Amino acid sequence: MAEAHLVAYEYGSGTVWGYVVAKSAEDIVAELPEVEVHESAPNWMTDEDLEVIRRHATVDLLPGCLDDIFDAKKRQSFAQAL
Repeated sequence: MAEAHLVAYEYGSGTVWGYVVAKSAEDIVAELPEVEVHESAPNWMTDEDLEVIRRHATVDLLPGCLDDIFDAKKRQSFAQAL
């Protein structure tokens, strides 16, 4: 059964966090070798942070889904700026 896995993508000037829904972490790494799959959230990340990520940046494991995480981050940043 598929479940949501916390992932991070470091792109040079920052890190984008998201959840990728997949059967396993290995499936994610096979499709998206550039992301790091986390079994648990980093100590600095709050429950509220995780909920925001879960609501705005959860994607299914599909080709191009990393772009969807970036788009979600852009939408979230824009909404916070309003």
